[in-house]
Amino acid sequence: MLEFRDVVGVKVQRPSIDRDELVPEQAHFRGEFAFEHVHINGGDQTGVNGEGTLSHALVTTVNLAEARLGSLSLSDVVLEDTDLSNAVLQETTVRRVELVRCRGIGVQLSLVQATDLYVQDTQFDYATIRIAKVKNNAVFSGCSFRETLFVGDLSNVVFTECEFTGAEFEATRATDCDLRGSRLTGLRGLLSLRGAKITHEQALSVATTIATESGFIVTD
Repeated sequence: MLEFRDVVGVKVQRPSIDRDELVPEQAHFRGEFAFEHVHINGGDQTGVNGEGTLSHALVTTVNLAEARLGSLSLSDVVLEDTDLSNAVLQETTVRRVELVRCRGIGVQLSLVQATDLYVQDTQFDYATIRIAKVKNNAVFSGCSFRETLFVGDLSNVVFTECEFTGAEFEATRATDCDLRGSRLTGLRGLLSLRGAKITHEQALSVATTIATESGFIVTD
């Protein structure tokens, strides 16, 4: 039976996993790997180099800080309380994936394609996030993006209750990107977000930034 998250009216299909039927497995992301129907709980994988696939998997409290993973394919995967700080995730494809309470400070994430991605309460401060394509929706809820750089096609990406202090956008497209409900303080690259949705209140709060990026000289 398909399960969906409904976030501010946007539906995201949840990963198809039965936690009670997953087989315990040790964390081992060095070299080539392929995990299916497993629960990987804990383990220090700091700085490993690897590439591979995870399918119908639950990953909890694993330390992947400074890891270099790619190409990487995640299908029906949940990551909880996992540390991805300063990791490099290249050529990443995700299908029905959730990240909850993870740490991604300084992460370099390159998404080739994201289909039904949900990210909650995760830190992406000082990160670089590149998105080539989103199918269905990608939702970021309650995340921090302090001085984060976004690059690529942000169409169908929803941000709710997120912080963007000092963040920069270099979007190639932003059709149906939804920023309503997030704080846009100090955000740069707003003109690249043509087609994105913001509230009237948000529009007033970023009016000076938009005018400056358009070439106006704003004076008293």
